[in-house]
Amino acid sequence: MPYKFIEHTADVAVEVEGSTLEELFISAFSAWKEIVMGTNSQSREQSKKFLFSSKTLEELLIEFLSELNYQLYTKKWIINFINKILIHKVNENYHLDVEVFGESIKKKDYVIKEEIKAVTFHKMKIEEKNGNFSTIIVFDI
Repeated sequence: MPYKFIEHTADVAVEVEGSTLEELFISAFSAWKEIVMGTNSQSREQSKKFLFSSKTLEELLIEFLSELNYQLYTKKWIINFINKILIHKVNENYHLDVEVFGESIKKKDYVIKEEIKAVTFHKMKIEEKNGNFSTIIVFDI
């Protein structure tokens, strides 16, 4: 499993990893989804594309995960699958181009397991060691 939950006193913390930055972001998505919905929703009825730009990889990951929250809690749309993801650096900024598939949660009787209020910078530092990227993400619940 490219992520594992770790002890945290009040929130949910997870350590994610990947052999590429894209895999790290997919691992973060998988952890987020398991926290909020479990792993049982798999529909790919609709796709959306998102573009993000940030000065750091940590900011980029926060923006991405915050968008997942926004789509779920405001748009009532759950992202079930990442179809394409590309991270690249141009000049001083990192860019994330991602295409996702998901579905409206209004149509079905979804149960949100845990509400994530925010994705925090606490303990987040994306590092590369021996060809693998990893970081810790703390979700404020």
